[in-house]
Amino acid sequence: MKPIVAIIGRPNVGKSTLFNRLVGWHRAITLDEPGVTRDRHYGDASWDAREFIVVDTGGLFLEEEGAIEGEIRKQVDLAIGEADVLLFVMDARTGLLPDEREIARYVRQSGKRVFFVANKVDGPKNEETLTEFFELGEEVLPISSEHGYRVNDLLDRVVAPWPKLTDEEAGQTQHPIRVSVIGRPNVGKSSLLNRLLGEDRLVVHNQPGTTRDAIDTPVTVRNRDYLLIDTAGIRRRGTWESKVERYSVITSLKAIERSDVCVMVLDATEGIHKQDAHVAGYAAQAGKGVILVWNKWDLIAEKDRKKLLKDYEDELPFLAHAPILCVSALTGEGCDRLWPEINRIHEASGRRIPTSQVNRAFEGLVDNHNPPVYKGKPVKFFYATQTKSFPPTFVVFVSEPEGVHFSFQRYLVNGFRKAFDFGGAPIVMLFRRKRR
Repeated sequence: MKPIVAIIGRPNVGKSTLFNRLVGWHRAITLDEPGVTRDRHYGDASWDAREFIVVDTGGLFLEEEGAIEGEIRKQVDLAIGEADVLLFVMDARTGLLPDEREIARYVRQSGKRVFFVANKVDGPKNEETLTEFFELGEEVLPISSEHGYRVNDLLDRVVAPWPKLTDEEAGQTQHPIRVSVIGRPNVGKSSLLNRLLGEDRLVVHNQPGTTRDAIDTPVTVRNRDYLLIDTAGIRRRGTWESKVERYSVITSLKAIERSDVCVMVLDATEGIHKQDAHVAGYAAQAGKGVILVWNKWDLIAEKDRKKLLKDYEDELPFLAHAPILCVSALTGEGCDRLWPEINRIHEASGRRIPTSQVNRAFEGLVDNHNPPVYKGKPVKFFYATQTKSFPPTFVVFVSEPEGVHFSFQRYLVNGFRKAFDFGGAPIVMLFRRKRR
């Protein structure tokens, strides 16, 4: 297991900016607004041939003010409990605040290795302002997470006790299956993820929009590694209420792009909304495998269940191939069936079919169906080949690409899906004119 480094501190001291600096790209939302980060947020990092996991946390409130603040405090406590190293980040510009004296006592009690970090120090001249931090009785390391000033020095000290990876070990690193959980706000995405993880890893609250960032959480199930990505609820552009929500939606769309499989959560008590089709459409257009999950299924009467499944066929016809699971994140009913479906779609999405097998199936499909007619002439189909996976993509060479009607394209896609057992994986089919 890789060592874990947790970043903690008051709200708005630059924790997420430091997190982004350590993992190497902009994964966490960073705005000059307190309380933007609410959940634990995981990312992989490496320094000097050592690999470790970085955890970004919400702003630490020592006194609970409300339900959400209490949940954030709980997440920070969990992060401290699982961490090997703590980075206690303070804002050098605002100076040492009374809360931070209390937080310092709090982290010392954890028994973990703690580094006291003064952020927003842009150069040597600014280090002269750190004298008041000496009250903590600890060495305070000045950095600028935004500009990178002395972050390398901090990392040298953090990783010093850990053994370096050999070249062979570094080459054996495999990427986990990346699974994003998507849907409208408040349909139970975080509750489902907490159920899958077996703990309250993400803040769950009945206030819509509790999740603001795309939260990455690594997990191993039956010796397979996954990266579960909890996303903010995606609403129509016209209903975005703040700058934070706009960034949240953009981050969610990026999470879809970098995932292998998308779990689309629907609220069975509300049925399918127009926005559900929009969200599912984002995943389908990105070429991702999609699993449709009816959550809160335990609250639906038997007589209403068939109607819900029929509504899905009418409202989401472009996902007719996607598997459907009916679950309850609250009770756990049906949730275990999600892992095998994720594995099946991931395996099928990465499948490569030899050209000889592609053309054998392709010729049979063309021979068994009347070809489309374009400008009075039947379209000629020559051959097909697979050009990539994730998603499986086929190029078909024809006499007139414009003459291939959508219905015939769908016939070929469904034929390939059945012939090669692609199941719920997406299939992209492109038509090209054969040059003389």
